[in-house]
Amino acid sequence: MYNLNTASPDDYTPYLIRVNFNEIKPMELARMLMRYSKLRRPRLLIDCQNIKCVRTRGVAYFVSQLLTLQAAGAKVLLCNPDPILRRILRVLHLENTFQLDESAAVSTGAQRQVPA
Repeated sequence: MYNLNTASPDDYTPYLIRVNFNEIKPMELARMLMRYSKLRRPRLLIDCQNIKCVRTRGVAYFVSQLLTLQAAGAKVLLCNPDPILRRILRVLHLENTFQLDESAAVSTGAQRQVPA
């Protein structure tokens, strides 16, 4: 499974985890986040350019997985969402639920990779 280092309860520094949505099972990640509820709230960075499940399972599946991760305590940051995904999130009134970012330029110093 995943090895996460638990931070001090007094450490409120936000951290960023880059998630490869094509290789990870969102339900397993959600269970892990709930198990480590003492951790500060992680920000999950998801690059929306090449997500296979949107093509194979549909946008509804993708959005439900994002909502599951958020319900488990993560803050979801979507990088490079295409105009169609942005419109779908707006129609579903979810454009303010997830943080949307056009630029993929994120400092690598504060990132941790989540292996598949």
